[in-house]
Amino acid sequence: MTSLAKGLELAEDQATIATFDHPTPFTQKAFATLPATKSKQVAIVFVKDVQEQYLAPYIFGGDRSLGSKKAMLVPIGAGVNGYGNLPRNTIARLKGKPNVFVGTITTKAGKRIAGVWQRPMSAPLGKRRRGIVQPTGHLKLLVEFKATTPAPKHFDALGLAEAYLRRNAEREFSIAWRKALSTARR
Repeated sequence: MTSLAKGLELAEDQATIATFDHPTPFTQKAFATLPATKSKQVAIVFVKDVQEQYLAPYIFGGDRSLGSKKAMLVPIGAGVNGYGNLPRNTIARLKGKPNVFVGTITTKAGKRIAGVWQRPMSAPLGKRRRGIVQPTGHLKLLVEFKATTPAPKHFDALGLAEAYLRRNAEREFSIAWRKALSTARR
């Protein structure tokens, strides 16, 4: 049972990698196995608690999970890491800059956009006095705050598990049976 469950865990991890563009190692290792024992002859493959929260909409459908965040963070002008995500503490780092603010603005067309904004600044011409900068141009959106949206991709973890078990259960049980017979006491 355990070897079959471990194979299923590996298949689910591989399917996760194939489904998502550049998944983080944390997402790639979302599945785990609870091995079978002599007293409890059932092996369980499950999604770890933290990953379950954000993978559930991709498996069962529905809106993406925000976790503890109030809105989705969509990088527009801010740099992203190799996985396409904002690096840790990016918002706090940006908020610490004097020409960056967090807020909602209304465009000339009447559209309200919430996010992290940067005021383009340059040093003043003429006398150089400390701390004085002049705005030069338009605001730049660095990170937009958006409401949650439905999961764009679907990952059929349950269908994959069923197909894997149909393909491999008989082979795994025959291997285990032969091993049991070869090590049996007579």
